[in-house]
Amino acid sequence: MKRFIEKLQITKINQLRLCPLPIPLIPIEDGRILVFAPHADDEVLGCGGTLALLQKKKCAIKVVFITNSAGAGSLSEDAPLVRRQEAKEALSVLGIDDINFLDEPDGSFRNSAHIQNEIYSLLQQFNPDWIFLPSVLDYHRDHVAISHTILSCWQSWTGAGRAFFYEIWCPLPATLVVDVSSVIDLKKLAISKYILPLSHCDYFSASIGLAKYRGLYLLKQQKPSYAEAFVEAEKKDSWKSLQQTMLNLRFYLESFLRN
Repeated sequence: MKRFIEKLQITKINQLRLCPLPIPLIPIEDGRILVFAPHADDEVLGCGGTLALLQKKKCAIKVVFITNSAGAGSLSEDAPLVRRQEAKEALSVLGIDDINFLDEPDGSFRNSAHIQNEIYSLLQQFNPDWIFLPSVLDYHRDHVAISHTILSCWQSWTGAGRAFFYEIWCPLPATLVVDVSSVIDLKKLAISKYILPLSHCDYFSASIGLAKYRGLYLLKQQKPSYAEAFVEAEKKDSWKSLQQTMLNLRFYLESFLRN
């Protein structure tokens, strides 16, 4: 019986097509880039290298921080002001000074008509070519709730801008990858400006380690290589169907092994 099962598994494996690696996402030139970050530091951790490349390509970049980054009550009263200043310093490293703070409550974000109007107005006024937002599969409830809200606004927006999910607490089933090897030192320096969150968790090592791992997708001879990974959203998908599609990708291997 064991040999019979092993033979079936080998046959099934041999019938599988080659699994495609994430394809390169080439930074555009002179574009308009809108970045949504749930908290101050998410933008640099998730796509800081990509933003550095886009800035070098003469893109206009606006970063929108959704919550006040207060730490959901776990930090001192002055945390929002401290993290706001750290955000300015971090983004200055990347050459970005167009920043919005919406000051929604950290740790208890809820969708509302007010925040939807804010996001929709930003889309209408800025008219971005590319949009970056947190993943719907993340493990932080603020990130997930904010992602759903932004995705809903983007899908109802009539503009042509493309939207990309970035990864923070949960690695994505990546379909796109940006080579950030040439700007990894800028990403490192930008992360290092977030002294307050780094005093509570080693985001630096985790983020740079993930970028180094994603660098394997670049298939470069030079070492080390660094990359940031993304999944592009589609306007025809509701967030529920999109979330299900990503979950299917994520658990494909486990399903195969179970069967």
